[in-house]
Amino acid sequence: MGTPHVFLRIFLMAQLLMHPVLSLGQQVENVPLAFDALSSEPEVLLINNKIKVPHRNGHFQGVQLINKNGTEKLLVSGSSRSKAYVLQIDLTTLNSETLITLMKDPYRHAGGIQVSEPYLIVGIEDNIIKTTSKVGLYNYQNNSLAKAQPGITINREGEAKRFTAGATGLLAMEEGFLAVLANWDSRNWDFYHVEPENGKQELLFSFKAPQGWGSYQSINLIQDSSAIYALGFYKKDMVGTADLILVSKLGSFDPIMEKIRSKTFNCKNGVDFNSAVGLQVDQKGKLHIWATQANPAKEIAINKFSQP
Repeated sequence: MGTPHVFLRIFLMAQLLMHPVLSLGQQVENVPLAFDALSSEPEVLLINNKIKVPHRNGHFQGVQLINKNGTEKLLVSGSSRSKAYVLQIDLTTLNSETLITLMKDPYRHAGGIQVSEPYLIVGIEDNIIKTTSKVGLYNYQNNSLAKAQPGITINREGEAKRFTAGATGLLAMEEGFLAVLANWDSRNWDFYHVEPENGKQELLFSFKAPQGWGSYQSINLIQDSSAIYALGFYKKDMVGTADLILVSKLGSFDPIMEKIRSKTFNCKNGVDFNSAVGLQVDQKGKLHIWATQANPAKEIAINKFSQP
């Protein structure tokens, strides 16, 4: 549960948590109520895909909605035998637009992702040896993502599976961002404070998930006026499942890490919560969950689960 000599880090996180950013699309009025209100039945979107997306020894891993130049787009991360990538989809035309190669072998596995204006966080790992990963924050509003040039990179290396980065989350604070990096099957969660504009990164807290928690394939952060939460997505008994986890109350850094809700979702058209899943908060403060099928094809199914 972290090291004993963390007074400076605790003070830093206390300052971050006391000043949440209210206008960056990651806050709802009440997270547990919004989670409970999510429909278990999806809106189905079918994407026309003419891009040759690599899929051998890999699949789609994470999905997030962005608004760029007034157009809503989906960013879908993926893994393959030779490269890690992001597929960009235009939701106005329902067409795939471009494939962005992030890194190549051995960093071939881009995991679960999250956006926090203007950054996309992606963990990219060597999923064969499983001893290294690189977590990048890419600015998607300029050409940094298109050029695969992260504003900041967190380099991880150590014992097999411990320092991979299969699921990542990012939450804007008044100063910098709170990031969570989860390793193989999300058995360990590492929380960082990062400031990509000046290259600062600081490990704040490490948490070992208890037995019974899901093998989360994506983890996203969200907040309301009183607390920060994480949503962990996975498939249980062939059903799409999301767990709501209370990370910390606002006002001081006192990690709680308590699973307080679970909810199942009826995926359609082959959509799979063991593949790309991610949350979105719209401009009206409503919560949505987006999910895709596992593998790229000429037609890509998307499910959108929404709060009415």
